[in-house]
Amino acid sequence: MVIVNYLLLITLSVALTFLFSFLLKKDRSKFLKIISLSLALVFFFRFEWDKEAIGSVRGLNMYSPLDSMFGTAISAILIWFTYAVVLFFVLYPFFKVNNIKTFLKYFAPIILILDIVFFKEYCIGIMGAKAFSEITVWLILITVELSMMIAYFVVEFANKEWLQTSKKEIGILFLTLIPILISAMPVWGPQVLLGYGPSHLILQDLTEEHRISMYICLIIPIVIYKVLKNKNMEVKRFTLLYLSLATMCAYCYKFKFDIYLEPVSWPLHLCNTAMFVLPICFIFKLDKLFYFTVFINVFGAFIAMAMPNYTVENIYDISTVTFMLNHSIAFFMPALAVMLGLYDRPNFKLFKYSLVAFAVYFSIIAFLNGLLQNYGNVDFFFLNSDFVVSKLGDWAENLRNYTWTWHIKDLTLVFYPLYHTLFFLCYVLLSLGMWFLYEQMFAMQDYGYELAHKKEKRKMEKIILKESLAGRSIEEPMNEKGKDCFELINFSKKYGLSKRYAVKGVNLKVNAGEIFGFLGPNGAGKSTIIKSLVGIQSITDGRIEVCGYDLQKQAVQAKKQMGYVPDHYALYENLTGREYINYIADLYGVKKTERDERIKKYVEIFQLEEAFDNQMKTYSHGMKQKMTIMAALVHNPKVWILDEPLTGLDPTSIFQVKECMKAHAAAGNIVFFSSHIIDVVEKLCTRIAIIKKGNILCDEKVSTLKKKKIDLEQFYLDHIKD
Repeated sequence: MVIVNYLLLITLSVALTFLFSFLLKKDRSKFLKIISLSLALVFFFRFEWDKEAIGSVRGLNMYSPLDSMFGTAISAILIWFTYAVVLFFVLYPFFKVNNIKTFLKYFAPIILILDIVFFKEYCIGIMGAKAFSEITVWLILITVELSMMIAYFVVEFANKEWLQTSKKEIGILFLTLIPILISAMPVWGPQVLLGYGPSHLILQDLTEEHRISMYICLIIPIVIYKVLKNKNMEVKRFTLLYLSLATMCAYCYKFKFDIYLEPVSWPLHLCNTAMFVLPICFIFKLDKLFYFTVFINVFGAFIAMAMPNYTVENIYDISTVTFMLNHSIAFFMPALAVMLGLYDRPNFKLFKYSLVAFAVYFSIIAFLNGLLQNYGNVDFFFLNSDFVVSKLGDWAENLRNYTWTWHIKDLTLVFYPLYHTLFFLCYVLLSLGMWFLYEQMFAMQDYGYELAHKKEKRKMEKIILKESLAGRSIEEPMNEKGKDCFELINFSKKYGLSKRYAVKGVNLKVNAGEIFGFLGPNGAGKSTIIKSLVGIQSITDGRIEVCGYDLQKQAVQAKKQMGYVPDHYALYENLTGREYINYIADLYGVKKTERDERIKKYVEIFQLEEAFDNQMKTYSHGMKQKMTIMAALVHNPKVWILDEPLTGLDPTSIFQVKECMKAHAAAGNIVFFSSHIIDVVEKLCTRIAIIKKGNILCDEKVSTLKKKKIDLEQFYLDHIKD
């Protein structure tokens, strides 16, 4: 009988090879898909015909229908690996993914050859010891399936191109082969190959094995996401579809044709439905059905993994593997599909659709529970038992005492209206919790993308900077001639999506030793320029150089040259003044001897001796402003920028600040001073500029205005009037 089957296999393979060759010459794309779908149909009937006999084996030699450990092992491995080969053949025409072709080109022929060589062991592993006692439909389906794959390979891959082995292709195959095969592992795989695991109960009371299984279910989607996040959409969709189909086949080990004739055994538990819904959604892109799994299945699956409803004897038992496989896929696959961009992020409208779908599902299941209990023990979604309410206490269990009983001819339908209503409402509320968790998850994903984008941007900026410096140190200024000034070059800034520029095409140069007054009405663009200058906000067009450092390309080095006194101070007020200034000095890397000298100097100038070691929240407004000024000067910046620094200060404090500004400029530094107090600007500054509506209207030396006997206040008013 074995020889007859071998002859049938060879004959069918040759015949199908000629048939496929003829069809593919006529319309390759169309008939390749027809062949793949035909293979899928044959595989479906072969797979669903009955359970594989190998599933009863424990540890290769217990209850095995084969004669030896080697025969059992080779049978189990070939059945397992053939699952993956079949799925790749079926999906091949529908995806333009190189990995599919590589797998079928190099790995599939090895498995097909081994299937032929060990055809007897392969068939016995599926059908049992009586596999060749007579010709059966099941045996014919196995033979046809193998024949179709052999013919498929010969026609599509056995050519000159196949002989030209690519090292890159082989490398990709080695990297992807293990996850491909693990994904297709049957639920009986661990039991057959490894035998009995730990003998104590592993799925209750959060035992060590239970926790490990939970950790694995959380780690797997993270790994998949990391691997796929930068791949194209075709690769992502293929991977998730293959994974969902492979795990669905594994899950369906115990659901064969005879089971479907017994409705009480149907896989209608909520998490069970995910195994069938997910492949359907990935194949046909059914959005609303998919979001049902996102909001309803995911939560239910997680709860089921955390609080399983049955016990098992060992870790490798088929029921254990099936349970964790089912619920882990239902738990992470929908979220993974959203995070990888196969589906849009769920919104509240889709959440409402999912609740409507859940209400329909819940109603149908409640009805089937009531109906099918006439034919056997049935408890879909735990609506007929106290499994859920037993965890809530006696008050919840008492709800099951209220029943509705309907009689239809010889049938009795029993329902629990209060219990069912509470169950439904609680699940809806917990689904709202899922909505919150999704929002947090997507926020974390966005944050990760933002960090990755910034990291990539900094990397590119560093490369550009090195090229611009032409071998010089990154600490050196890009423009060596600009060491004694700061300069705005065609600087422009607009906010967000606005078409209007807040500042447009500004050119301004301030030299060492100058106290530069920057004047303009509110909204003129003064703060925009200052905030861009100190790096608080980005530059839209143009560039800024600070002491020769390009602010965009050498941001850190440029900021080290500056000290900034904002118009509204922001201090860590729980720190003392000394702690805060030392903290700022640490950020700038100021040596201890230098900082101590400067701290002593400015504490005396600003008369803060008595308060310096107190918390800053006890300081007055003027004292806090002085602390801001000290923080800006502790590293002795070459450019000191002040934005309305005198607001709210008493006359003595104003005098102290002005003296500091004069001394800083006299030491060969730049003081850039924005103020509305014209008198102070006129007496203090060496040069001024007036800005209005984002444009510099004038740039004049104060001494020139004095020589011309022009009053600065009047000069300012003349320039800003409409």
